[in-house]
Amino acid sequence: MPRTILLSGSLCAAALAAIALADDEIPKGRVVDRVVCSGDQSQSYALYLPAAYSREHAWPILYCLDPGARGRVPVERFQQAAERAGFIVAGSNNSRNGSVDVAREAIRWLLADTHERFAIDDSRTYAAGFSGGARLALAWAGNGQIAGVIACGAAFGGSIPKNVPFRIYATAGVDDFNYDEVYAMSAELSRRGVSQRFAEFSGGHDWLPETLAGEALDFLSGRLKPAPPPPESPQQKKVALGYSRFRQELARGDDAARRSTISWLQRDADHPEDSPVRRVARRALLGFYVGAAEQGSAQLDAKRYSEAAQTWELAVLARPKNAEAWYALAQSRAGIHDRRGALGALERAIANGFDDRNRIEHDPLFDGLRNDPRFAAAVSALKLP
Repeated sequence: MPRTILLSGSLCAAALAAIALADDEIPKGRVVDRVVCSGDQSQSYALYLPAAYSREHAWPILYCLDPGARGRVPVERFQQAAERAGFIVAGSNNSRNGSVDVAREAIRWLLADTHERFAIDDSRTYAAGFSGGARLALAWAGNGQIAGVIACGAAFGGSIPKNVPFRIYATAGVDDFNYDEVYAMSAELSRRGVSQRFAEFSGGHDWLPETLAGEALDFLSGRLKPAPPPPESPQQKKVALGYSRFRQELARGDDAARRSTISWLQRDADHPEDSPVRRVARRALLGFYVGAAEQGSAQLDAKRYSEAAQTWELAVLARPKNAEAWYALAQSRAGIHDRRGALGALERAIANGFDDRNRIEHDPLFDGLRNDPRFAAAVSALKLP
């Protein structure tokens, strides 16, 4: 993510239309899924206002950027900590991985609408992001208007800038394929004397857990001092080397070799106890899945359905319980008129939690399946929108 995403310091330069939902009508003390921006009805954000919020004084705010535009997810993670610390939390429902212009526009409206509605302390404006959203938040903070960043599961997109004038609370799951990247960023920032903290958690590539949210806000607020990350352990080095080896193996092999390697890794990943071997396997599988999902999505968008089907077949092998992956495989197989394969993949998607009936019913790739009894049975099991 290039650091040219810097935004203007004038947060409310544009004149906005009348507010559709006044700030005193927005519920306090609970997460609101969707606040529509008054100046652009296509832009919205999830929101948490502390129970004690009023316009009598300015409040700190945490802007959250999710790679899949899931605004509610991070807002829920920070909800309890934000109530205790007195933070407003807003998560964009539009900013996502992909176009920088789309992300920039989402941030522009997020800033404009929240400043129009709420009493915000501009000296205590913070950003949080996960994965591509973390890279975006770190780039955004380079404009000098963001006092601190919570970076989950990713570091700067390239080299660390020479000047980092904001606090960084960095987190990564022990099974995250980006763990070493995040750890290395924290170690380098600490060496430079930048205010930072690093925290690992049990899990994979994800937002920080609620148990770390309070610590993160305390650090951004200055209530918690900076601290260097722990020294790299022999186990950590072993895991990093193992992950690098499997990543290269999965990148250079043919599909048959990849399937064999993935099956081997699945056995290690399913081990009930944490170990370097399990961490290597989980990082390798998750890293491979993310790459395959990005490639498969691009192939679907380009209507290269045969290639997409091959890619998504490997993706579901790596993440067999991922409903979205099975759905994408169903789309790909439908695109090559593989009726049986498409129906089987759609059934697996639903069995693993896919529940968007409206999406299925309006997906043109499934038009050739709608008269099939198996398709009707699969869809009828889902609730109406």
